[in-house]
Amino acid sequence: MDYSNKDISIKKLLEEYLIFIVNFESVLKKEYDIPNDKNIWSHMVEKKYEKGIAGTYNYVRHGSGFTVEKNGIICEYDKAPLNEYDIKFSFWKFKNFIETAHIQVIIEDVVLKKDLSDLITANILSWLITDGINWNIYQTNFTILHSL
Repeated sequence: MDYSNKDISIKKLLEEYLIFIVNFESVLKKEYDIPNDKNIWSHMVEKKYEKGIAGTYNYVRHGSGFTVEKNGIICEYDKAPLNEYDIKFSFWKFKNFIETAHIQVIIEDVVLKKDLSDLITANILSWLITDGINWNIYQTNFTILHSL
């Protein structure tokens, strides 16, 4: 059985993913006194914070983002200020989040890819395209939480 046969929609899963990130970043801002108008990843790079514990979240800052773990749930995302989008993630990062947050759910790659494609069509997600190259990275803003 794949996740689409459960009572979980792709929009609900994306909402869970983004809320996890919002909650982690709220704790990080409080813990490290990061101003609201400052990019969290940039602040962590400037201060040379590479890994640690913020509240109940274990995190590692990497390349252009974070890997975060809380209660066995793993959330990876990119946060570097590359363009106007708050969050960027690969298919595999999102799938790993779903699989660790919903252990009982089996995800078929083809179904998840189609559902993510539908979110692009609905202008909830978009592709990261730079210099005409599609990097197969999804991106979105926190503002879409209001429409999910």
